[in-house]
Amino acid sequence: MPSSLPATAPQLAETAAALAQWRSTRPRSTRIPEELWSQATELAERHGLAKVAVALKLDYKSLKRRLSVRHCADDARSAPVSSSFVELNLGLPLAPAVCVLVLTDRAGRALRIELPQATGSEVAEVARTLWQVEPCSP
Repeated sequence: MPSSLPATAPQLAETAAALAQWRSTRPRSTRIPEELWSQATELAERHGLAKVAVALKLDYKSLKRRLSVRHCADDARSAPVSSSFVELNLGLPLAPAVCVLVLTDRAGRALRIELPQATGSEVAEVARTLWQVEPCSP
């Protein structure tokens, strides 16, 4: 067991041996299995990130990244669901809806009508009524 390993950490020694055995049977560019990474992150939580990275001959930044991802996942799972806030969606818009109707004729004259909270049928009725009116003579 290397001198950087705590004497009271048999799991750290076991994981170091498992990693050494795995490394001896795989090409250098092969990714470390998730099971070994999981063991390493558990050990890093208990014994410290730097000690475990050195003892297991792992990249410090990779182990740190995996440890922070693990903490985020644990936090998300353990976050209590709060019943103190309940959102009620009453289907009301945040601001009153305004419908703008712009009618133009061939001469370029325009009529702009703003209808607060108008429905589609109301807009159609206004337009139909205006189009049925005889045009004024210029």
